[in-house]
Amino acid sequence: MASDIELTLTAGTAKFDPESQRWLDQVATLHADLRREGAAISLRGAPEEVAKGAVEAVTLVLGSSGALTAAVACFRAWLARDKTRSVTLAWTDDQGAEQTLTITGDNIDQASFQVLAEGVGRRLGGD
Repeated sequence: MASDIELTLTAGTAKFDPESQRWLDQVATLHADLRREGAAISLRGAPEEVAKGAVEAVTLVLGSSGALTAAVACFRAWLARDKTRSVTLAWTDDQGAEQTLTITGDNIDQASFQVLAEGVGRRLGGD
């Protein structure tokens, strides 16, 4: 049986101040959509000296290829709502190397999530 895969998720924007309430609400919507699809999300605060509060590291835990498919659908829908949005995902591949993928709202196509689907899908047993 495949073990769970942890993805570090960072939502970005070229339109809003990252600390504005409007942006924070949009990110909260992404998190809620992912949870609604059954994804386990945890927020871990990491203190940063120059910032007012803590920088939150968002971890998304995927336990099956179906969970990966649902997460990708959420990412695609969320990014399609505003072309200035981005999602950066980081994970450890089956060779133990750190992988990073950034997708922006203006470059979503069929192959955008291919690296994620192949790398994480292998680890989840969804070849």
